Amino acid sequence: KHRGLAVLSLLVSAAVPFLVSVPGWLLLACYLYLAALFLLLLRFHEKLHIEQVAMGLLFTLLVSFSLSTVVVLRDRLGTGLGVFYTMVALGSAWLSDTGAYFSGRLFGKHKLAPYVSPKKTVEGAIGGVVVSELLMLAIAWLCAAAARTFWVPIQVHYHRLLLVVPILSVMSMVGDLSASVIKRQYGVKDYGSIIPGHGGIMDRFDSALMVAPLVFLLSLWFPLAVQL
Repeated sequence: KHRGLAVLSLLVSAAVPFLVSVPGWLLLACYLYLAALFLLLLRFHEKLHIEQVAMGLLFTLLVSFSLSTVVVLRDRLGTGLGVFYTMVALGSAWLSDTGAYFSGRLFGKHKLAPYVSPKKTVEGAIGGVVVSELLMLAIAWLCAAAARTFWVPIQVHYHRLLLVVPILSVMSMVGDLSASVIKRQYGVKDYGSIIPGHGGIMDRFDSALMVAPLVFLLSLWFPLAVQL
């Protein structure tokens, strides 16, 4: 509701994806952003509350940093691995959502989080994990085949993927439910209306916010594929 806070947060959010490749500049931008937030709070303390500043900080850094990891995965790892990891980051989240929706419609009986999201069920969550697991194995095979044909060949560690995808699926649900908590506490149905039938960008990517950074860390410490 405060125009200065909104403009500042949007500018920083737009800058982060371009600064993730330059750690020094990224650190400087974060420092200046924090300083500017407190200056705004000091200047407009009668109208601007700390809760608004904290929420602006949370969404600016969470959304921009989380989704920027997808950019880093795509650009730094080369075409074959980059496409593979991008598909893992986004596919495991979205497939889990889709699997949970249809499984819940067909088999759902026990509520998963009645207050936060009344329509989500335990059976749907289990179905989301299973669907994500099976389809991600198929997508990984397709990515490897495409890499052999069009780019540099990659070797997928399917046994690692089997272990990791259920964790990614669960974390996608954590991201989804966390976003739902915020919406419920603020009394809104969607974060926006730019995507017909889905709401805003945040409504479409909320499940990926917890998954994309984890996939980036896995690419460093527990690789799911290697370039041949």
